[in-house]
Formats: sequence, C-alpha cells, structure tokens
Amino acid sequence: MAINDRMRTTAESNGPEGEPDRRIGRPLPLADRVVAALQEDIETGRFVAGGRLPTEPELAASFGVSRTVIREAVSRLKADGILVSRQGAGVFVSDAPLQRSFRIRDAEVGSGVALREIFELRLCLEVEGAGLASIRRSQADLVALRHWLEEMDRTKLGQDVGVAADIEFHRAVAAASGNGKVADFQRYLSLLLNQSVTIARINTLKQRGPAHVDGVIGEHRDIFHAIDAGSAADARSAMRRHLLQAAMRLGVMEGKEVVMLS
Repeated sequence: MAINDRMRTTAESNGPEGEPDRRIGRPLPLADRVVAALQEDIETGRFVAGGRLPTEPELAASFGVSRTVIREAVSRLKADGILVSRQGAGVFVSDAPLQRSFRIRDAEVGSGVALREIFELRLCLEVEGAGLASIRRSQADLVALRHWLEEMDRTKLGQDVGVAADIEFHRAVAAASGNGKVADFQRYLSLLLNQSVTIARINTLKQRGPAHVDGVIGEHRDIFHAIDAGSAADARSAMRRHLLQAAMRLGVMEGKEVVMLS
C-alpha cells in the first residue's frame, strides 16, 4: 500500500456532527513517514528479526515514493541499529530490533496518560535544549526559527492551523542546541505529536477564537527572542511556560500542577 494511502484513512475521516474535528494537518516529510511505517512493520512482525527486507525498488513501489526516500529511511534505521546491511545479501532486520531503539507506539499516544508522560518528557528535553540553543545558535538557526514563526502566523487559520510550522519550530530549536541526539529525539517526538496537537489547536480555535491562537504563537515568539538574545535562563523559562500551557490546553495537566511546575 502506498504511503499516501496509509495516511488517507486518518486524514479523510470526519466524525459525526458535533464531534471534535479530527483532521490532521500537512503530512510530515515522506522519509519520516516511511521510517514510522517500517518500524510498525517490524514491531508487528511483518518483517521479522533476522529477516531480509524487500529490495529498495520493491519498497519504493510498495510505499509509492522515490528510491531516494527509501534510501534515507533505511539509512536512519541502520543508524538506530534496527536494520543492518550484509554485503552481497541485502538489508536485514537486526537480530534484536526492539531492544535497540526507544519506542512509543502510536496507539499509546491516544491515551491521556501516555500523552501526559510525553509532555513531561518534553519538559525534560526541550527546556534544557532551549537553553543550549541560546548559547550555541548560529545566524542560520535564527533565520530558520524566524521563518517558522512567520509560517505559524501565516498558516494559523489555514487547513493545519499552523501546526506543521509549530512542530518545525521546535525541531529548529533542537537543531540549534548543537546536540545531534537532542535533534534526533525531537524529530522522533514530532512524528507522535502531529495529530494530537492539530486536534487540540482546531478545537481551541473553535472554542476560543483566533486571538487565543495568537497567544500560542506569542509563546513561541518569547522562546525565539530569548534564544536570539542569548539568554539561557530566559530561553528555559519561555520553553517551560509554553510546554506547560500546551499540556493544559490538551487537558493532560491541571492548572494547579502547572502553577507548581512553573
């Protein structure tokens, strides 16, 4: 099944009238989606430990993407130790793929408990990541952050209500940290958060109006200004404040706890 077909069921499913809007926003890059799909195939046993993966052309045809996309996805999974190459034989699933890579299953993200734990994990990762970004960011990093801020504002009332740009902003902060592992883990988290954040943003827009979305963008702007100014303390504080407010908007943290953690 082509990767676009795999996504279509979710993207085109609209609940009954009166139900929350469950449309997802702009899809993530194809390589990210192929990585996630191959990981799922391995976890569900479609590709077994020690088994040979289909060839690059076969995978490209199966997912309906270019061989370049497949090559990038396979390269990432090799770097994670999930896939291994054997000279003259092809690419194989490693002997213990599930022991080599941290994983949060998509089904878990639908659970309020798991989503809460993910936000607590983000607090641990992204608050310090923002601090690092403030002292390591390059001019190119600032250009990227400014671009995604502008995209958030430009697309805030569009189909994806600015969520794709929001996620890219957080990835740009992680990249600016200068720590490749922080950037890699942020990319992984972005695969999980796209749908949940989109649902929350759409519901917020319906219930509270565009002004509230401007407030969310303002939280990101505070993060940017702190990183631009080179203030690690302010960058950490702005990121912490934003993540706690986001968790409260999603209903996974209560106001009293947010105040205690602020």
